[in-house]
Amino acid sequence: MKTLHLVLQSKWFDKIASGEKTSEYRECKSYWDQRFFCNQYSTVVFHRGYKSTTMTFEIESIGITTEPNDLGLDKCWEIKLGKRIK
Repeated sequence: MKTLHLVLQSKWFDKIASGEKTSEYRECKSYWDQRFFCNQYSTVVFHRGYKSTTMTFEIESIGITTEPNDLGLDKCWEIKLGKRIK
């Protein structure tokens, strides 16, 4: 299994760190489609901007959702976060 690395703005990083946000979303575009279809990820490392501050979570699941999301899109990728590792 692989580790997914995502760079986040401080606002979203802080919401995940506090536990207020339990999923991360990405647009359904060919870039993300290819990454998620071709790879299986077990963990995600969130980077606060392009600084050295990071946190690591287990990934419960990655799938397409039509539920309300941070992006305001009708359909997007949802990365459901599990337990925080670091």
